[in-house]
Amino acid sequence: MTTEPLSSFPAPHVAVDVATVTVLPDQHLAVLLHKRTGDRSGEWALPGRFVRPRERLAQAVELALQEKVGLSPKVLRGRRPRQLHLFDDPDRDDRGWVLSAAHLLALPYDRLGPHVDSRPDLALAPVIDGRVKTPGRRRLPYGQDAIVRFALEEMRLRYGKEPDPERLLEDEPFTLAELMAVHLAVGGHPWQIDTFRRHMQAGLVETGELSSGRPGRPATLYRLA
Repeated sequence: MTTEPLSSFPAPHVAVDVATVTVLPDQHLAVLLHKRTGDRSGEWALPGRFVRPRERLAQAVELALQEKVGLSPKVLRGRRPRQLHLFDDPDRDDRGWVLSAAHLLALPYDRLGPHVDSRPDLALAPVIDGRVKTPGRRRLPYGQDAIVRFALEEMRLRYGKEPDPERLLEDEPFTLAELMAVHLAVGGHPWQIDTFRRHMQAGLVETGELSSGRPGRPATLYRLA
């Protein structure tokens, strides 16, 4: 049996793309975009990068976040992107045969918003009717709209099962209403407060304290179990 050398097989390029998601103060989901330089200069896109020889995916993701949008490990403070899916449609990227290892990173707005405001090449594009409202154009390049849809559906499914699994609420404790607002932003499900409490109570712990200095009447405070 003859084994053909690897050089006889055409190899696709491999890239990483990161959908960084947050909840805006108006309770819309939003996705972090950067304004590209080089090819397609001026277009908005997800941060991404080609994987270099002998480089692991996690290294490529870390460098993409640092180089493209300035999210260093210090800014992330323990938050790590997780791999979602390998997008392998040969026609997904008009530059050629490129596989994309898509990743998801969820960050609280209080952490991400000030960073974006400090850089004119960054934007938090709101998600309207399941689509990213991209500045200046209708679609993201390189098939990235499919990556965003996959990431948002993954989040929606997780938020239907457990309280704030992506930790979009930065601070604990929180009220049930604050938690439900995040779940509504992610999943769009119009919960009744009592139904929401019953559905999520296995993942919550009451602190025995009431909220103060927040809008509305004092309410029970919770932590994630």
